Amino acid sequence: MASSPPKPKRLRRSESCGQPLGELLVDEILTRLPIAAAVRFRAVCREWNAALTSDHFIRAHRARAAAARHPELLFFAPGDSGGHTTSFYACSLRDGEAPAAARELLTVADISADHAVLSPTPCRGLTLIFDAYKSDYYLFNLSTGDHVALPPCQPAAALESTPTLPTINPTSYPPASSAPWIELSTTGLGYDTATGEHKVVRLFKKRNGGEYSCEVYTQGAGEWRRCVGRVPPCAANFLSVLPPVFVHGYLYWLLQPAGPGEEPIHRILSFSIGAEQFGWVYMPPRLSSRICHLADLDGSLCAVFDNRLFGRVYGLFTWSGPSSSPSPSWSVRCSINLQSLPEQVSEELAGERVIVPLCSAGGSKILLATGGHNVFAYDGERNAVERVFRMQDLVDVPRGYLQAPLLLSVGLHDERIADVVHRRGRAGAGERRLKVKLGSRDSTVVKTKGSVR
Repeated sequence: MASSPPKPKRLRRSESCGQPLGELLVDEILTRLPIAAAVRFRAVCREWNAALTSDHFIRAHRARAAAARHPELLFFAPGDSGGHTTSFYACSLRDGEAPAAARELLTVADISADHAVLSPTPCRGLTLIFDAYKSDYYLFNLSTGDHVALPPCQPAAALESTPTLPTINPTSYPPASSAPWIELSTTGLGYDTATGEHKVVRLFKKRNGGEYSCEVYTQGAGEWRRCVGRVPPCAANFLSVLPPVFVHGYLYWLLQPAGPGEEPIHRILSFSIGAEQFGWVYMPPRLSSRICHLADLDGSLCAVFDNRLFGRVYGLFTWSGPSSSPSPSWSVRCSINLQSLPEQVSEELAGERVIVPLCSAGGSKILLATGGHNVFAYDGERNAVERVFRMQDLVDVPRGYLQAPLLLSVGLHDERIADVVHRRGRAGAGERRLKVKLGSRDSTVVKTKGSVR
């Protein structure tokens, strides 16, 4: 059932504005505006700023948007001005059907789309962007363009080679790369509900000494710090660059399986954002040996079982969560037999390097994003798969960008009011800022047919 906005909250008359900011204006007009437009009204006066940053307005805006919104895709590609800019776009999928158009959210200078790694899903309106070439981190509200550059972190050791896993479909992992700038690190974004703060958590291997460490950045702090908990030995098996998944207060990393003759390890490492302690998630051995990716699927931790190469099967398993009773367990969400699909669709899915679930849409459908900038909709009731999105159909894509260079260039967009907290004592005082150009809401249609350039 669609949710409705909270009951109106009356506001006192404003001395500075000369008239009250009434409940009709707040609940019936301002909550209907896009985030980028609504936040501009905060500059009118103090009362407007207080009203538009209140928990009531944020909940009301989110509830109204959720009631009317279909899943929105976020995708990014090199900007028109060259390889050192990245343009971000969003488009709506109504009932899992193909979008007719997209809108440009913003274009960011000094971040190359070839080197950008985004947190898998937005975290309460914020997205972590990692510039893998420069080892720089940014927290962004992609709806408003507001952002903050995180302070420098400890240097990490260079990635000598990309791990190959012969027992698993090797096409499902980040592509092999000899680029010397790829470092041994993996970073995720989470939210501490107890403190109301976003936290960035980074696992990495130190240079020279080879020790594995974990550091945490709390939004608004001046620097990174060591996490509270001890880093377990199995953390050395993390997959470089691949970000963890944040679900209900925990970050989850997928680890490489143990090699021949090595002691078996747990494949999923967990980290409590609030307590800052590590743990692990049990998975049956047979399932554990075939897991290639983790995802947040409709608020549940999802493991991707990928055997497209040898068995022509692709499956999704969801975890009941750490607090489930009598004990946490895994269950099959869906299983796609490529041999039962039409040949064209089957070959398309088989040829994708990586396939990761995004969310449910249109009842029984599950959206699947790929490294080739495609999104497929799997309909469990009809056992059918169809492509509903192709980046090249909406925006121009360079020939060298037909595959995502690192991970995925397609994800989910969550438009909501979420302030980026600047470093204490640093806002406007020498803090590093990127050049951001917001897209125009008047020209939401990017293209009805893109091309390869």
